[in-house]
Amino acid sequence: MILPLLLCFAMIVNPVNSMSSDLSNNSTPESKLLISPETGWESVESGVSQDLNSVFFICLNRGTVVGDEGVILRTGDGGKNWSMQDSGVSENLYSVNYFGYSIILAVGASGTIVFTNDTGQTWNVKQTGMMASYSSCQMITDEMGVAVGVNTIFQPFFTRSDDGWTTWQSTSFYIEHESVLYEGWLSDVYFMNESVGIATAVVDVPAGGAIVRTTDGGASWQTVYFSNEALYGVDITGDSVFHVVGAQGTILQSLDFGQTWENLISGVSSTLRAVDFPSETVGFAVGDEGVILRTNDAGASWVQQVSGTTENLLGIQSITERTGIVVGEHGLVLRTDTGGYPPDITPPETTCTVTGAMQGDVYISNVTVILSATDNGTGVQFTTYKLDDGLWDTYVDPFEVTAEGQHLLRFYSTDNAGNAEQEKTCVFTIQHPPTLTITITGGVGIHVSVKNLGPSNLTNGTWNLSLTGGFILIGRHTSGTMTIPAGENDEMKTLVLGIGSIQLTFSIASTETRVSGRVLLFFVRM
Repeated sequence: MILPLLLCFAMIVNPVNSMSSDLSNNSTPESKLLISPETGWESVESGVSQDLNSVFFICLNRGTVVGDEGVILRTGDGGKNWSMQDSGVSENLYSVNYFGYSIILAVGASGTIVFTNDTGQTWNVKQTGMMASYSSCQMITDEMGVAVGVNTIFQPFFTRSDDGWTTWQSTSFYIEHESVLYEGWLSDVYFMNESVGIATAVVDVPAGGAIVRTTDGGASWQTVYFSNEALYGVDITGDSVFHVVGAQGTILQSLDFGQTWENLISGVSSTLRAVDFPSETVGFAVGDEGVILRTNDAGASWVQQVSGTTENLLGIQSITERTGIVVGEHGLVLRTDTGGYPPDITPPETTCTVTGAMQGDVYISNVTVILSATDNGTGVQFTTYKLDDGLWDTYVDPFEVTAEGQHLLRFYSTDNAGNAEQEKTCVFTIQHPPTLTITITGGVGIHVSVKNLGPSNLTNGTWNLSLTGGFILIGRHTSGTMTIPAGENDEMKTLVLGIGSIQLTFSIASTETRVSGRVLLFFVRM
């Protein structure tokens, strides 16, 4: 989910009750952490050992985590330190969601719903002890919220409130596919507005998953995708692009508001539990066995990052493309401010390739400029260039240069860690061949007149004169150079000694003329 880039500097005020305590200096019970110097994710002390199931940040600094046994943790410094809040329940909490800075909703096992409108200083237990379980929730407006899960007879379960959880209504349904009704549970939910929403599902028998969609605020749901793999997490990118993750490394993408879906290649077989996109191109997915994936091209390709743990990872919030929090089993909290990449202090390397027709060290055609950047660390973020006196621009594709004269190209690249290489330059000259007319006459020897009709000068243009046929003793092959300013002409004359019919060819720059004639000793007739 793309969050507005907000800074919130408000101080955390701990709830005034016996369970409120700063746990940032307590040690987390032993977990399967294998922190490597190559990881861009650092382990942060959570102060608890319970599984942490969900995380949500409303801005760069303020966020909340929920977990088993009613655990609620809060941070005001971007996840570096965490303090516990009193949820008022001991049931497992599986999902948390904000609306604005103050309104927070959390749901979990036994139909538990807890709600706060004062940033968690006091949590109100709206419901618990029910024969149902909620797995995900969302506050769509300050009044409208939804929760999804499963009821007592294994039906997908949907609950909606339109008055800030003073009252709510619940509905159940079966997942329908090819006229067959299936039991299961809704694992995650996202509403684009008050009417249109998407939910992922785990199908019980036969084991699999589904995606269901509503256009009437949850009153009815239609199955839009049915899978052999359980599906666990959903997120929206921009206005219409959805991504879903699930078992066996499943990643699905929809480009049409969730109506149709395409399988993407994740490169892993572990179960993926959650997905989050901080921008339209950058996204993260996390799952079992410490798997963290990142995409920089809107899901077209995914790269596994080193998480430093083998714990199952259950939730992620990527606050920006570089800052994110992951939560998992046994109180695990991972944090990055490098986009999940190892610390990178080496800038990219960029090369410039200019292609075109050359004559000597001058291009006599339009040229194509290709800038190629590589970075072995965090990867190239962008390449910037400036041609002559133009403005700096971001390089996207090869571009053509057509103007005559000498050109200065300046360029450099920046990687995803913010390292920028030193500016480089590339100098090249374009001199298009002028428009020439060639006149050849005879007499004593051969006389050639060349006129430059074009707008550009011809400088040191190489000419060649060759004669074929006849019996030629002198003058069969001659060559030289001409410099002809625009609008002017130049001449050359060469002696010939021979006899017979000839074919005469004169070329200069890219212009060539052929004529026929006869040679008699020193005399040439055309």
